[in-house]
Amino acid sequence: MKTRLVLATAPVSLEERYGAFAGAANTEPSFGLACLAASAREAGAAVAIVEAAAGNLPLGETLKRVLEFRPTVVGLTATTSGIEDAAALAARIKEKQPEILVLIGGCHGTSLPDDTLESCPGFDLAVIGEGEVTLVDILRTVEGGQPLPSGIVGTVERRDGALHHNPPRDLIHELDTLPLPAWDLLDGFPQAFRPSPARIRRWPCASVVLTRGCPNQCTFCDRSVFGRMCRAYTPAYAVRMVKQLREEFGVREILIEDDTFIISRKRVAEFCELLLEQKIDITWSCLGRADRVKPDLLKLMRRAGCWHITYGIESGDADILKSVNKNLDIPQIRQALEWSRAAGLQTKGFFIVGFPGETEATIAATRDLALSLPLDDISVMLLQPFPGSEIYNTVAGMGTFNCDWRKMTTLEATFVPDGFTKETLEAAHAHLMRDFYFRPGIILRQLMHLAARPRAAWATFQGFLAFLQVLKKGKA
Repeated sequence: MKTRLVLATAPVSLEERYGAFAGAANTEPSFGLACLAASAREAGAAVAIVEAAAGNLPLGETLKRVLEFRPTVVGLTATTSGIEDAAALAARIKEKQPEILVLIGGCHGTSLPDDTLESCPGFDLAVIGEGEVTLVDILRTVEGGQPLPSGIVGTVERRDGALHHNPPRDLIHELDTLPLPAWDLLDGFPQAFRPSPARIRRWPCASVVLTRGCPNQCTFCDRSVFGRMCRAYTPAYAVRMVKQLREEFGVREILIEDDTFIISRKRVAEFCELLLEQKIDITWSCLGRADRVKPDLLKLMRRAGCWHITYGIESGDADILKSVNKNLDIPQIRQALEWSRAAGLQTKGFFIVGFPGETEATIAATRDLALSLPLDDISVMLLQPFPGSEIYNTVAGMGTFNCDWRKMTTLEATFVPDGFTKETLEAAHAHLMRDFYFRPGIILRQLMHLAARPRAAWATFQGFLAFLQVLKKGKA
């Protein structure tokens, strides 16, 4: 295959994505692009990756790097807030070299393919769902001399002045059939990238996703790309990936970003046992779910190098949790956190304010729960009804919703439930964070974390200044 492919993230600045927190932002590269690049390269294409988002590249520099590779095909990925930046890049590519085939993939294009293609004329084709097999099919069609592929399973295409939906692509059930991610195509990897300073114990680090799909029914989550069936790399393959990162790239810390990593206790236990058996010098963190952890598993994870676990708690009000299909109760959450602390793990909780039906009383319940749990850290987000989530289609009539794609970053309220104004909701969000962090025990833990990781000092200081700005904005 002689096709030349550039895969790129949208050139969305750190300031656009993180606001005041840009100095302490996560700049880890896209795991998905590294996987796509590996599949395309295995099929014979010449491939380059331009990590515009993680590299904080402006549009002009991103365009320059894309065109320098002389691509036949450019594949772009973007979240909802970055889709307009991806569209601007596509338009500039077409302006310079209209013969280049420009693809759009990712969660936004999968959730709203028609709106995306109609509003962004620089995109020739939308790749729907998982992209590895579809991308290889597209590249082979282009190599065969067809400038605009037609009839490719798993795509929405422009044809004869209209949009045509081709049949959906089956999910990849055996993830082990995929090649290892093309880390070597990420310029400066791993030293050039960093997570949020609160997420790292050792340097350098890398982020991975070891499962795809989520069977849970939370109404605020988008499952459009990977579906509802949980599929995973086998523990042996996952450890092979970790071992390659450690031995070939010097990675010492792994961030496991799966929503469903601990859905199979048996698989997680085998993963940990293999890490111990092979004596791989790695530390790692992951996301957990309160109804899937057990004390013995958490202790095994700790022995295998896990030091930090994050739980999606969302709300302290039982009725809110039920309304969004969280299918967890508060005693389960408390028990999981107590077990985690007993196993020697640091803990973080994800919370969301601004659900439909939210009141001052339900936010107060969330605050009280956050302060009562054995948590080292929290993340409090304002609800965003993202395209692809069930809640996106149900919030009408339950408040006001400003469906501005660019604003859907969780930095400000785009959905305001009845009974609140944007200002009062954002103030409640700021109050919750202030009340959690301005406690002597939490301040001491944060200082101890910083003392053990002086390399993160500057980013942590910038994050603290940004935190103060959030409090000031919320008049907390």
